Formats: sequence, C-alpha cells, structure tokens
Amino acid sequence: MTQQGRSSNQHDVDRHPEDTENQGQTEVTEGQDDPQESASAERAAADTPAMGSDKGPGDAEDFTIAIYSDPGRTSLHMRKLMEEQGQKWSRGATIKHKQLLIPLRQDATLDLDEVLKWAREDGADLSIILTEVPRTAGRRAKAVELHFREKMGVISFPALGPVALKASLRRELRRCVDALLYHSVDEAREKGGILTHVESQEGRETAFITPAGLFPGRVWMTLGMVAANEPFWSLTKLSGVFAAAAATGAFGIFFSTIWEMANFLPAWRLAIVSVIVISIVVLWLILANRLWDRPNAVGGRKEAVMYNASTVVTMVVSVTSLYLLLFGGILGMGLLLIEPAFMAQNIGEDEATFMNYVDVGWLSASMGVAAGAIGSNFDDDADLQRITQGSREAQRYPKDERQR
Repeated sequence: MTQQGRSSNQHDVDRHPEDTENQGQTEVTEGQDDPQESASAERAAADTPAMGSDKGPGDAEDFTIAIYSDPGRTSLHMRKLMEEQGQKWSRGATIKHKQLLIPLRQDATLDLDEVLKWAREDGADLSIILTEVPRTAGRRAKAVELHFREKMGVISFPALGPVALKASLRRELRRCVDALLYHSVDEAREKGGILTHVESQEGRETAFITPAGLFPGRVWMTLGMVAANEPFWSLTKLSGVFAAAAATGAFGIFFSTIWEMANFLPAWRLAIVSVIVISIVVLWLILANRLWDRPNAVGGRKEAVMYNASTVVTMVVSVTSLYLLLFGGILGMGLLLIEPAFMAQNIGEDEATFMNYVDVGWLSASMGVAAGAIGSNFDDDADLQRITQGSREAQRYPKDERQR
C-alpha cells in the first residue's frame, strides 16, 4: 500500500483536506456546576482570560470547551463519558463535542490551524483534540500535548492503551482542562502521578505527557493501536476466508486416512503445524493487501516497527480466532457424525476417546486454513481502509485533483 510520509513529531500545519463529505458530525452542549476549592479559586483569580472570552477562565460556568474527536471508537468513548453524571473533569464548563476526522497535512502533522479555526467558529475558550493518530517525541510516546498559547490540548487515543479507556480518557481530559485553564505545566505534573512524565518541548510554548502504565510508553501505545484496529471486527470481514477453510477442513470428518494421521501425530507436531498455518495466512493477508508500512512512509524505523507490530498482532488475533472457530465447528461435527466404534475400528484402537476427536479436528482445521484460505481475501476493499492504523491514516491526507 503506497502511503505518503507520516510523522508524529511536528505540529504546525497549513491546510485541511477537502474530502470531508463522509464525516459524521454531532454536537452536544452540556453544563455542570462543580464547587471549586479555595486554592483553585486563588489561582483562577490571577489567571489571564482564555481565548475568545472576556472573563477569566476561573469562572467555571463562563467558559466553553470544544472537543473534536475522530470518528469511530474515539468518539464512542467520548460520548459515553459525556453521558456520565457529574462531569468533574469539565469543571462545570459548557461542552461542545463534534465528531470530525482530524486532518493531516502532506508531512503527516496534525492540522492544528484548521482545528483552531473550528474553535473560533464555535466560540471556544479551550479546545481539545481526541485523535487515534499515535504521536511520539523521539523515543517517548505522547499521551497528551498541551499548547498553552493556543489553549489547546491534543490527546492521542492509542497512548491510553488497550484497557480502562474511559477512566484514562477522563483523567487526561481533567489534566488538559486544568493545565490549560491555569496556563500551568505544574498543574499537569501535580495530577500526573509517579508513572507519567511531563516535559516541555524545546522552542515551543508547549509540553507533552507520556503514557501512564507499567509497560514502556511505545509498547503501551502499540497495544493501544492493536485495540484501535479492532481485530475481532476484522474477523467478521474474513467470512470468505472462513467459508473456503471450512469447506476444505470438512473433508477431515469423512476420510479415515486423516483420522489415522491425526492419531499418530504427537501434540507438539500438531501445534507446530498450527503455528505455521496461522503464520502463512497472516503473511498472505499482509503482503497481498500491502499492509506493511515502510520506514520512509511513517516517519522512521522506530515508527515503522510500532505500526507493523500492531498490524501483525491484529492479523494474528483475527486469524487465530478464525482458526479456533473452525476447529470448534469441525470438532462438533465430528462428535455428531462419527460413531466412536467406527473411529476405533479405523484407527486401530480398542476404544475411541474424546482426544481422538480433538486430534482429528485439530489436523482438519490446519488443513482447512492452509488449503482453503490462501488466495482468499477480505470481503470488501472498503474494509482495508479501516483494517490497520496506517490504512486509516491514509484517508486523512489532502487529495489532489486526480484523487477527488
């Protein structure tokens, strides 16, 4: 898959892609009053007015937060968070939420200028971007980026990891609001805990926050990218592969030669065959659909490792799930159709056990996936546009006249 260069380390951009006709957009406005502590009130009184407001942002009920989130699971989690009662993270502000595909420019930087234009149109004092684009600074993963001059925060959804997403999102939103409200890096550090690092970016009035987790930041972000790829959703788009594999694997139920072979093969050999078969199918799907990202297309070798690792893990989870479904189906049919005495007679045993049926299903599933799945593909080319992180990001780039 040919993609334009992508990098997550730059920020200022100059234009917005025009292919937004398919972007969904929703707007929700809410207000909640939250009593403030005396210390917060003192800091608020000394704070400068927020962007587009004549009043100090310490007056919680008098400022507006605009939140722009990518379509899909990012916006889904944001909507769930907004449905909660007592949104303390918003500090009682008016919230405007819009689902929009956050654009990228040709060099893969987020188009913050375009988002700032949206914020001005919406009369926002603070603006927050929720994007599924993974963002890094050197070796560090960036969970949050704070732009104090623009009163803007950028939250990278993959950096929140694969689990407890709503709680992590709630925490980072509160940290963004507090830090931007008081124009204070210390505010972000105070609520970051011991597992996160808040660092100022050289030459910019910005700071970034690393993910909070027990794993290294890039590993945690890669797992978040796998979750964003939704491997079990991918499984539903492999129905053609499953049908071809099932048709071939079903022969194992009716041919006694396969019973005999399965009975003589030890479990470790059957396991090796399974690993080889799954690996071949994963390799086929990645190469046939050009899902492998090159370093010059994603901003460097380390970024390529992260993108490709998330793609491989996603495909392994999808194909392994397909394999297990096929194994379960063949095992069930074998138990239903093959009489134990008949199987014992054919495999030369006094009595057929459940493990004999398991071995037959195991070998038949491997045969089915190997013989039936190669040459098959995803059900629809449109599925490939959402299957991996790299393919989804390609849709954010501005299109030239020939592509429109």
